[in-house]
Amino acid sequence: MKKTYDILIIGSGIGGLVSALILAKEGLKVCVLEKNNQYGGNLQTFSRDKLIFDTGVHYLGGLSKGQNLHQFFSYLEIMDDLELQKMNENGYDKITFGDDEIEYPHAQGYDNFVEQLSNYFPEEIENLEDYCEEIQRVCNYFPRYNLIGKDSYSEEILHLNTKRFIESITQNKKLQSVLLGSNFLYAGDSENIPFYVHALTVNSYIQSAYKCVKGGSQISKLLIRKLREYGAEVHKHSEVADIIFNENNVLSSVKTKSGKEFFAKQFISNIEIRSLTRLIGEERLKKSFLNRVLSWEPVSSCFSVYLVLKPQTIPNFNYNIYHYSSEESVWNAYRYDEKIVARNLYAFFHAFKTSS
Repeated sequence: MKKTYDILIIGSGIGGLVSALILAKEGLKVCVLEKNNQYGGNLQTFSRDKLIFDTGVHYLGGLSKGQNLHQFFSYLEIMDDLELQKMNENGYDKITFGDDEIEYPHAQGYDNFVEQLSNYFPEEIENLEDYCEEIQRVCNYFPRYNLIGKDSYSEEILHLNTKRFIESITQNKKLQSVLLGSNFLYAGDSENIPFYVHALTVNSYIQSAYKCVKGGSQISKLLIRKLREYGAEVHKHSEVADIIFNENNVLSSVKTKSGKEFFAKQFISNIEIRSLTRLIGEERLKKSFLNRVLSWEPVSSCFSVYLVLKPQTIPNFNYNIYHYSSEESVWNAYRYDEKIVARNLYAFFHAFKTSS
């Protein structure tokens, strides 16, 4: 007799793993399929000479007690096992430009955020307060972000534009660039990115900012452990190669590259959406949806260099650095120009713990 799961999840990024654990905690029979050797998507790490390097998650926000990610991770039963290091409260991110030697800080805590930046922009205190109030106002429109059990949110805030909002807050060009300084986190296109994306991102870090001491993969490892405790199955080296529909045109199973077939009542995808459309078959999708997906332009990624410094050579940097060649380049940081090398640089520091 074939085994049928209640839920089958394709891909083990954090969205897939969290979805799986929530459902498994509710008593459903869950299976997760991952094509790679390591679970976690952007939570993956790699090691060299027993040192751990993050590939995607360099720091996390909202992890202090009572804040949203702390509540999420507590519900998922992994919060107490995370090994974290709180970042510099007076500047978890520091924004720099060209030859300007000043490091403009993004500080933890909204009052402290205003206080630290007002040292460099004393005439902008009221504007900084307005910025912080608006960030919090927009975030309060999202019930799920704030763990409030409402089903809807106001669409009013979806149409606010990041660039126009920042320009409405202050006329000071440098302060505009400083406030937008971490937009690399969400590949910000200032002309098209809605303000709520900026607000939801920076709000978490202003609330609190932490590094994962053992790398971001500790999150996926803890989630996998909990999944298995709740009876879920998790398989790596299991790339889905085909999605099977039954005679009623209902999705009934998936086949992996190895030929193994997995049946389920419902399916969740946690893989790149264009890859999913190819698996489903474009002919099965509405033209309007397909055209929308195919119209999205891919953007350039970044080139990463991992450096290990000799012990005791410099003090530990308990903050990140976002460096731009000019104030203007903040607005189009995601754009790639092959004629320009390293127009913008981003440095994320990690304190290692070794067994030696």
